[in-house]
Amino acid sequence: MSVAAVRTKAPPASQGPGPRWDDAEEEHRAALAAFLDVAEELRDDEWTAPWGPGKWTRAEVAEHLSLVYEAAIREIHTGEGLRLRATGVRQRLFRWLILPHILFHRSLPVRVGAPRETRPAAVTAPRTQVLRRLRELGERYEAEMERAIEKGGGHLTHPYFGTIPPVKAMRFMAVHIEHHTRQIAPAK
Repeated sequence: MSVAAVRTKAPPASQGPGPRWDDAEEEHRAALAAFLDVAEELRDDEWTAPWGPGKWTRAEVAEHLSLVYEAAIREIHTGEGLRLRATGVRQRLFRWLILPHILFHRSLPVRVGAPRETRPAAVTAPRTQVLRRLRELGERYEAEMERAIEKGGGHLTHPYFGTIPPVKAMRFMAVHIEHHTRQIAPAK
């Protein structure tokens, strides 16, 4: 078989979203819906209280997630991602060893601080407004990622992992939301 024949059988470089993307998108939707459900069910005193000693309030956790979405959407449009905290070999090791572990076990390492760009200020807006904004940003993130994938893009920059492909980026976003859902859930 000639090289030309092989090239014609290869899929085009700018394929649209596929089954793996659909699964990742569904993971994301379920994670965001679960976070919103837990946040809506919190008592007012729980919403405005830190989820643990010296931690963010639950309102600030929701704002943090909104800031993460805004950073991702901004990168899709401008190419300007979050500032890298690891470079070179460390970044590749984190991406090859830690990211698969996170995606498989659906758990983030403890004591890893949020990037400066995604740290929330005090939240004074009403809960309904904060959660509506979060929901809208989550929906917009999905739509923007799909458009980017259709154009051959959609890779996002993570401070420790560097550039990650769209499906892993969407799955990581879901795991990140699940992590924060566990934090804000009222103690039983």
